[in-house]
Amino acid sequence: MKNVFVAFLTLLSILLLIVEPGVGQGFSFDDEVKQLSACVNYVTGQGGDTPSAECCKGAKVLESSIPTTDDKRAACEFIRTLANILPGIKEDKSSSLFKKCDANVPFTFAKNVNCES
Repeated sequence: MKNVFVAFLTLLSILLLIVEPGVGQGFSFDDEVKQLSACVNYVTGQGGDTPSAECCKGAKVLESSIPTTDDKRAACEFIRTLANILPGIKEDKSSSLFKKCDANVPFTFAKNVNCES
């Protein structure tokens, strides 16, 4: 598990370097990396059937940080990229994450989510 988490943090660092900064005013890539890192165990299938309270807190923070269409699109693209680079992700777990956390996020944590709608 430690290796997955280290790989996750490394990939997130790379992602932060390649994603265009300044997209959206409410959404912060740095903040979301910190908030959603608690979800790694759940989306890789190592955290049981429900996300942790800390993970859901991060999902709720995401929900509140995307008030505009631009923020939603930036967050969606970030999450889609994350879903594609996170090793060992379980699609059934990742795609149900926000729903299980009761976070009103208008997209799923999925590799193939459409961020244009």
